[in-house]
Amino acid sequence: MTPDLPADTISSRQTSPVITPAPAVISTVTLAHISDPHLPPPPVHWREALNKRALSLLSWKKHRRYVHLEQTCAALVKDIGRSDVDTILVSGDLTNFGTPDEFAAAARWLDALPAQALVIPGNHDCMVRQPDSAGLHQWERWSARQYPYVRIQNGVAIVGVNSGIPTAPFMACGRVAHRQRERLEALLQELGREGLCRVVMIHHPPRRGLVPWRKSLLDHREVAAVFRRAGAEIVLHGHSHDATLTHIAGTDIPLLGVASASLTDERPHRQACWNRLSIHPYGKGWTITLARHRLDGSVSERASWNRSGRTEA
Repeated sequence: MTPDLPADTISSRQTSPVITPAPAVISTVTLAHISDPHLPPPPVHWREALNKRALSLLSWKKHRRYVHLEQTCAALVKDIGRSDVDTILVSGDLTNFGTPDEFAAAARWLDALPAQALVIPGNHDCMVRQPDSAGLHQWERWSARQYPYVRIQNGVAIVGVNSGIPTAPFMACGRVAHRQRERLEALLQELGREGLCRVVMIHHPPRRGLVPWRKSLLDHREVAAVFRRAGAEIVLHGHSHDATLTHIAGTDIPLLGVASASLTDERPHRQACWNRLSIHPYGKGWTITLARHRLDGSVSERASWNRSGRTEA
């Protein structure tokens, strides 16, 4: 039997693709979903910028540092801290250039969040090729060494997918690729057979049209096909910096985007916000309730779904 994970171990437990029955659900699980905080970067050594990072560094200095504000992200986190959530899901782009020092700073930020956190990388975190020990492994406490990973809490299975890949200059696309898609499909099927509520977190939206082609998930059709075959109760993404609510193509699976956690923008759908998701049992499935929070704690959008948590063997 796979026990539900207590608060002090949910972020560090190693993942197996084989899931055995979880115990009965005993309470509502409340999740905070944020994305793309683009935390203020430490100084970048010139040797680290002899690649694609140089263009991103120029963009940061000329524009992005004036709209991705540390105080905005801090206000968002403070509001989450007042909301009594169980777990904070961070769907990528904690860094701007993906340097080792940025990964270390982001790890300290994750450690200081007001609730246990789970994280996946985004395109900025995977901007250039580098040893995992310098990058992603610094976040292993809040993720895993292999993707997809799963963490289970009171019958809710949080599945983390890595869509971040190094790309050419001016490109920010992603890919899940064949082997990870195979593992994801097997994992979702097994979790579904056990009747768990499957909350999937991916950086690039697995749907056409939410971002320009150069920022898209290159294998979005194949990833959507995995969801159609295996199922999921809800899919969360970042990357677009837009607060959106759509569906996985060809399914009724909600696809929920969120604006950047640090972005200051006059357009309402791009203003920093976070998604509060409350999940509790409903008949043979689950009720998922969304409240989209602004910085001041007010709610800009609400939605609710009754979702089946079981897939036939």
